[in-house]
Amino acid sequence: MNASLVLIQTDGKQREIPLKKAVQVIGRQTDCALRIPSANVSRHHCEVSVSDDGVAVRDLGSSNGTFINKERVQQAPVHPGDLVSIGGLVFAVRINGKPEFIDSEDALEDGLVPTTDAAATSRPSSVTVSQPQPSAPPQRTATPKAESPLSGDPDDSSVTDFDFLDDDEEIKKQPKL
Repeated sequence: MNASLVLIQTDGKQREIPLKKAVQVIGRQTDCALRIPSANVSRHHCEVSVSDDGVAVRDLGSSNGTFINKERVQQAPVHPGDLVSIGGLVFAVRINGKPEFIDSEDALEDGLVPTTDAAATSRPSSVTVSQPQPSAPPQRTATPKAESPLSGDPDDSSVTDFDFLDDDEEIKKQPKL
């Protein structure tokens, strides 16, 4: 099966993004296959899976939701011409070359989900298709981070993490404050 998402831009331009893997994660984190650097998009927002049976979208617990044809979904199959809305962006689903033509104006009108949050009205300036990069091995030894009941998501950017150095040589290399 040949599937892709077609990004519909407000200026009428379109960008086709082939779905080459069985499962691709969309989000703002750098390890996502389709990266959308926007506060309106969760770190791991949703995933798109492609199989011989079809294409499906599954929300990964995003804050602002994943929408298909303006309907919020947790998990749903998508069909050629369906419109997927994520964080202020609209993607048209193309499967095996169908639909051949996508009207940008109609797609934005039919797919963009109205928001009441002022921050959510700004559209992301870019979308990056990337291959997840392997993590670099840590250069220092860190003590395990304890979960605080107040901390919520440990990956949340509002949580401050401290890295304690165990090695005296490492301490000597650090600049004096």
